[in-house]
Amino acid sequence: MLNSNDLDRVVFVSVIHVDEESVNRVKQKIQEIKPDVVAVELDHERYQQLVSQDGTHVETPQSSGNVALDFMTQIAMLEQQLGDMTGSQAGAEMLAAIEAGRDIGAKIALIDRPIQDTSASLMRVPLDELYRFMGMFDEATEVLQDSPQGFIANLRDGKTVDSMLEEFEREFPAIYDALIHQRDQYIANALFSILNDVDGPIVAVLGAGHIEGVKKRLVKILTQSAGH
Repeated sequence: MLNSNDLDRVVFVSVIHVDEESVNRVKQKIQEIKPDVVAVELDHERYQQLVSQDGTHVETPQSSGNVALDFMTQIAMLEQQLGDMTGSQAGAEMLAAIEAGRDIGAKIALIDRPIQDTSASLMRVPLDELYRFMGMFDEATEVLQDSPQGFIANLRDGKTVDSMLEEFEREFPAIYDALIHQRDQYIANALFSILNDVDGPIVAVLGAGHIEGVKKRLVKILTQSAGH
């Protein structure tokens, strides 16, 4: 039976989605640890998009009439713009992790919540909150253009990430729940299932904003499991 000590078998690798340093770090960690499983923050649809995109770009969208869809498209565009500035496209670190895992014969697990489920959760967010958040995209683009490398450097600081997440949750609680809380729980459940399936180490490659939340939820699941 699993218990909280099994958390030690999960090596969390924190990444930034448009950072070449993250790409190199995941490769190094996987080669060093040689895990049984490499688990990445992708769902099947996002994985298929990454392997088939061939450098294509998200075009500036016209309003679709679906606010949740427009919201997700705007986020994708922001990531794309930042990736163009840094020279590392969003998702490159996940594909690097998958390739490195295959090179050592590890199993690959796509552990993110299906994008359709996240979109469905966003559709339940109050419209005023979605519109308030989307109203910040132009300002965010200007900040990124002024200092993309400075922005990435800030994200490498765990305390800065924690502070940003706290502000995000305070200002946009329903969006935060859909994009962070619910996905953290899904990912923790997936890692628990993998821990039940293998006896060796697992490398979990997650965006910096998910690491602490997933750890806390996984500890809770393991503790509850040991108590039964």
